[in-house]
Amino acid sequence: MSTFHAPRLRLGTALAPLAVAIGMLTAPHINAQTSDADVAKLAAMPVAQQTQWLSQTIKSGELAKMSDDAIVAGMQALNPEALVRFLKAESAAMPEYQYELTRHERINNQWQTTPDRMLVKIREKPLQIYTKWLPDGAHSGQEIIYDENKNPKEMYGHLGGILGFTSIWSSIDGTLARSQSNHTVRDLGFGFIAEQIAHDGRSFRAAGLPEKPARISVSEVNGVRMLALEWDAPSGPPQHYANKSRVLIDLKTGRPRGIEAWDAAGQKTEEMRFEKVRKEQWTDATFDPKNPDYKF
Repeated sequence: MSTFHAPRLRLGTALAPLAVAIGMLTAPHINAQTSDADVAKLAAMPVAQQTQWLSQTIKSGELAKMSDDAIVAGMQALNPEALVRFLKAESAAMPEYQYELTRHERINNQWQTTPDRMLVKIREKPLQIYTKWLPDGAHSGQEIIYDENKNPKEMYGHLGGILGFTSIWSSIDGTLARSQSNHTVRDLGFGFIAEQIAHDGRSFRAAGLPEKPARISVSEVNGVRMLALEWDAPSGPPQHYANKSRVLIDLKTGRPRGIEAWDAAGQKTEEMRFEKVRKEQWTDATFDPKNPDYKF
């Protein structure tokens, strides 16, 4: 992972794509060599215009073409609210989708031996979720369905293996759920990540702390070039998401690709990766336990 710490004066022509992208929204004759001016122009934009800039540079492919240094400089110039607005807009633009989730957590201070591997189907409004645990992870064969319209505080599901012969209703925040994750079923999905960044922005403001990420870098994970945004907080939940958190964003799509968190002792508390994301159009049968493709 490469983190950029050099003064912006040294970026030189690395910011040329940044200048072009800014020019799409403002004056078209920005000098590509004046990197400080490019960054200052982006920083001076209202939040709504910064959000538009971020959306356009990602969808046009310009962001992915920039050097690591240029990306870092551009992201440092943004108001954190611009990122939140962009992520929420992208979530709203994909109201029904599925993805594969790899989730590794520390439960009751024990780092789980085997991560969960899950297929997740989501309809954002109303929030409806179907999840199946895949064979290459823990709790293989387990299934749950959640529908906030029918029962906002409970989910319907069964365990995997030989114990999966009966399905029951259980609390989304009950003992069974918490024995497998520190999150509830409602935390699945990309809208949750945007809201957590927004939540920490509010909590940082209330504490008089800087809202911007403490570190911004570009890294490559499994061949995918990603933006890594890291925040340090004086405490963990419930005031802040974690003592330290990192969000990974795909530079080509702008979608979240992962989230990680650490506690005050520096122990990693969770690591999640989102893969094979695709937009879908679900039917009511997708979130019906009577669906013959499911084993409820």
